[in-house]
Amino acid sequence: MKKIIPIVILVLVIGSIAFTLFNNKQEMAVKAEEAMKTTEFIPVRTEVVGKSYVNVNFTSNGTFEANRELNLQSEASGKVVKILKRKGDEVKEGQLIAQLDDELLQSELVIATLTFEQSQKDLERYKNLSGTDAITKKQLEEIQNSSKTAEAQLNMIKKRISNTRITAPIPGYINDDHIEIGTLVSPGMPLLDIVNTQPLKLSIQVSESEIAQISVGDTVLVKAGVFPDKEYKGKVTYTSSKGDASLRYKVEISLKDEAADLKPGMFGYATFNYDKQEAIMINRKSLISGLKNPEVYVVEEGKARVKAIKVASIGQDQLVLLEGLQEGEKVITTGLINLKDGVAVTEL
Repeated sequence: MKKIIPIVILVLVIGSIAFTLFNNKQEMAVKAEEAMKTTEFIPVRTEVVGKSYVNVNFTSNGTFEANRELNLQSEASGKVVKILKRKGDEVKEGQLIAQLDDELLQSELVIATLTFEQSQKDLERYKNLSGTDAITKKQLEEIQNSSKTAEAQLNMIKKRISNTRITAPIPGYINDDHIEIGTLVSPGMPLLDIVNTQPLKLSIQVSESEIAQISVGDTVLVKAGVFPDKEYKGKVTYTSSKGDASLRYKVEISLKDEAADLKPGMFGYATFNYDKQEAIMINRKSLISGLKNPEVYVVEEGKARVKAIKVASIGQDQLVLLEGLQEGEKVITTGLINLKDGVAVTEL
């Protein structure tokens, strides 16, 4: 009998432990089930799509460029015998900069001039005789052709002499030169660079939404990085009709003479200010992909649904909705990391 009692006690202890373990397992199962239930709905925050008035203001940077730049090349062969303007000098359009040796050409000009004048006299005499039987029609045609040939040769000599005079095709400053007295030049050889900085222009690139606001003739506020406290007024003189591979469009802004302290190559930026416009805005953080193929999650019947949209950037955080959503729809802005199309959500 005494041996039976410890066995009974042992059975009761084992049974108690087993019962406790079973209860713990049941409780864990219940808790796990409850945890699963709570994760069936992902908590998110949303914003209702709606129209608002926005300031269409934006700033774009770029570099200042010369109004016109020219790399002047030689059209003739010869030796440089005279230089009238050097690097850094100002030149006017048509002003003589340098002279090539034209001594032989001047001699050819004398001969060509005499030949042409003689052909004109012969032609006049043959015309007077054309009404008689003294010359034939063929002889008259030959002297006419000879006169035309002499005139063409004279014009060619004059052109070759003109090419020995290196003149400025545009006004501006000689930014660099590549000749000295005695330099032998040939056709196509670079002679000097002329830069016309008036008016100076700022070349920038803008987005597709920004180019839609800009028109030729718009007044723009311009600043230069080297003079941060100074402001210049500019006018839009050019907008590109086609964007590049990254959908950026070129815009050129001409500055007035007051920007004479600026030089080509300096950094600058332009600020555009336009009237408020009504538009549907969404927050940039609601995008689940890049601006090239933008998509967002919206809440439909308690579930997250992916929608492709079209937007235009108008600031660091704001996007203008162009297509894809309707007013009143709810766009998910936070909790995006765990979302998938069709997942149930709960709004916080």
